[in-house]
Amino acid sequence: MVFESLGVTKRQETIFRVLVDEPHLTKPALCNRLAVDEVGLDADLSRLQALGLLREDPVDQRLIVTDPEASVGLLVRDQQRQLDAMLAESVDLAHRVRRNRQANELSSIIEIVTGGEAITSRWEHAQKTARKCIRMTDRPPYYAGAKIEGMNIQLERMAEGFPFHTIYDARIFEHPEHIRRARLAIDSGEVARVLPEVPIKLVLVDDELAFLVLLSSEERREPTVIIVYQSALLDSLTELFRLLWNRGVVMPSGLPSTQHPELSDSQRTLIALMASGLKDEAIAVEMGVGARTVRRKVQELYELLGVRTRFQAGVAANQRGWL
Repeated sequence: MVFESLGVTKRQETIFRVLVDEPHLTKPALCNRLAVDEVGLDADLSRLQALGLLREDPVDQRLIVTDPEASVGLLVRDQQRQLDAMLAESVDLAHRVRRNRQANELSSIIEIVTGGEAITSRWEHAQKTARKCIRMTDRPPYYAGAKIEGMNIQLERMAEGFPFHTIYDARIFEHPEHIRRARLAIDSGEVARVLPEVPIKLVLVDDELAFLVLLSSEERREPTVIIVYQSALLDSLTELFRLLWNRGVVMPSGLPSTQHPELSDSQRTLIALMASGLKDEAIAVEMGVGARTVRRKVQELYELLGVRTRFQAGVAANQRGWL
């Protein structure tokens, strides 16, 4: 039966449906039609009236079905409010459970995951089930699993409009494979910023958990991941990401800007990469030119701005609205 979840019994729903199709039935006729006694029928009718599905005409005591769309809609909305209240209460209770556990049990705050397959499985699940946003940092060293081939879920979610925000360490520009990986993500919709150095390998999934990646060797080794659940530690990691994000410079998308016609496309790219804190060699890799060419272009930019140092160039470019 359809209305059972609204507190309507099978027989009460049958009575309601019969009266919808046969609105002129009297109580005795309804008793005969359903093979029930009048006492039992009165109890069911009273329940349907209490729910607002029926009303009784005060003059001739006829049973009148109220507009089902309106009456059932009210019941559904009322039940939804109750369910929402239950859900809110469950969240509060969950916080209290975690808080009480945290006082005596560290394992309720963190979980340690090792092994490439286990880490990949948890990361894929997190990407598929995230509801609000995934925020992460990207920095070397990298392990063997950090490949373009492992980005399928992220690319699928971004194609659906799900937001990914990433802070890149400028040292990724020393690794052609990771440059391609970052470019693919950004060109597919990732919102990205870059810092000269990012101190932590971190992923924040919604506001519910964090992946803290521990990796201090080269790509051959697999990392250890600490999963951090809702706690003061998670709050601190979230605040750390916010601070890093605010310090970061927007990563150029690779598409030339049209906001400053006095600059060439290569100059716009060069300014963005210089503002990111990259060295000449890293800029050369990103722009696909030699380091000598980069140094020449930097000098040309200095002349255009009338400055002598990178710091002065940054100030002047910012004053002109180029950053």
